[in-house]
Amino acid sequence: MIGKEKGFLMDQQDKKVKEQLAKIKHKIMVMSGKGGVGKSTVSVNVAVGLSLQDFMVGLLDVDLHGPSIPKMLGARDLRISRKPDGRMGAIKYSPNLKFLSIEPLLPSEDTAIIWRGPIKHSAIKQFIGDIDWGELDYLVIDAPPGTGDEPLTVAKTIPDAYALIVTTPQEVSLIDVKKSIRFCQKIKMRILGIVENMSGFICPHCGKPIDLFKRGGGQKLADELGLRFLGRIPVDPRVVDTGDTGRPVVAAYPESVTAKAFEELVRNIIAATEEMRADVLEERFMRIAVPVTTPPNKIEPSLENFDMFLVYDIENNKILVKDLVKKPQNQDLFSFLAEQVATHILLYAPPKELADDLVKQGIRVLVAETLEENPDSLIEEYINQKSLH
Repeated sequence: MIGKEKGFLMDQQDKKVKEQLAKIKHKIMVMSGKGGVGKSTVSVNVAVGLSLQDFMVGLLDVDLHGPSIPKMLGARDLRISRKPDGRMGAIKYSPNLKFLSIEPLLPSEDTAIIWRGPIKHSAIKQFIGDIDWGELDYLVIDAPPGTGDEPLTVAKTIPDAYALIVTTPQEVSLIDVKKSIRFCQKIKMRILGIVENMSGFICPHCGKPIDLFKRGGGQKLADELGLRFLGRIPVDPRVVDTGDTGRPVVAAYPESVTAKAFEELVRNIIAATEEMRADVLEERFMRIAVPVTTPPNKIEPSLENFDMFLVYDIENNKILVKDLVKKPQNQDLFSFLAEQVATHILLYAPPKELADDLVKQGIRVLVAETLEENPDSLIEEYINQKSLH
């Protein structure tokens, strides 16, 4: 009985998470390979910058051990509101920006969080499912450095989130950034692009940029890995001041070189998210899942035996990655496809009800006419047909 009750509560929470995420157009997780690169500064200024462009924006701080968003927004005195229906709402910072962090829920600002992975996982899911964020154009998620519990939970809970990776130009930061990129590739999270923070130095006397520190490492890495380079943000003493006093630099010094750099970054993020969304809609990017037999040389025709899948990542009519993935026994097909962020599924003679349900979930159904051809050939054939149009 206890097991059934626990399972019911988890199903209810998952349902609430899905309902909330359906109201959010773009989700962006801001990541860094190491600490001290200004990731939270980028998160705050990007969120504020997007809100100043008349987008409805949410800013979620999932750095449970070192939350900094409330202080950087100057909003430590604000508290979570309660809606008329009894649900709690995210904290309103401005007409277009809401945020949430663990800090307002703690007895005092210096309370230490000593939690292991499962509790962190539950807390982050509650931040998304139990909090009413409303309709959002963007949800910006500030994750702690590295590739631990928090980024992994976000990736599993929000499988269609994009990664925005922050680095500094120094080699030691770039090495760790590569780990974040490998993490994203491993869990199938699409990368929005790379931001080079602390790129050059803004003189506090004349306001002009000086190449006191290295610059260009982030762009070089993006070019090397075929990723978007979204912009560089210079070192500016005012960024430290505005962060400590809770006045994001894009709003406090809108005419400064640094604010202009953040504005360009925001414009590039808007363009990149729309481009990536269009890539899926227009099939320039596809992730096709194919249930296969063992060994995986044919399509599996029986729904009861949908245990192994070949998953193909295809971009601009080229197969980038092909993975063999085992579906967990206790996971239904729809949850599995959502976790894999599949855009298509290739089936043989699918029942109409199943095909209709898949389409309702936003997954395109491709139908194989024979079981004789192997999946690789069928995928290549589909790509070739598309390239002719």
